[in-house]
Amino acid sequence: MLTMKEVAESSDKGYSQAVEKAISKLIEEGYKIHFFQLMENRGAVKGNKIEYQIILKVSLESEK
Repeated sequence: MLTMKEVAESSDKGYSQAVEKAISKLIEEGYKIHFFQLMENRGAVKGNKIEYQIILKVSLESEK
């Protein structure tokens, strides 16, 4: 069975880096990922630097 989980992440390098960070964290936590969908991308300026922010919906294999 698959379950969906929303995750948020940010990066100072770009949207792709933010996606990679989010997926890597889930894999490190032991999740088996089947696919993901980029739901939102936005940005902010903090201390004169751009922060790229994303929200993903991720399909995870559940235990049961």
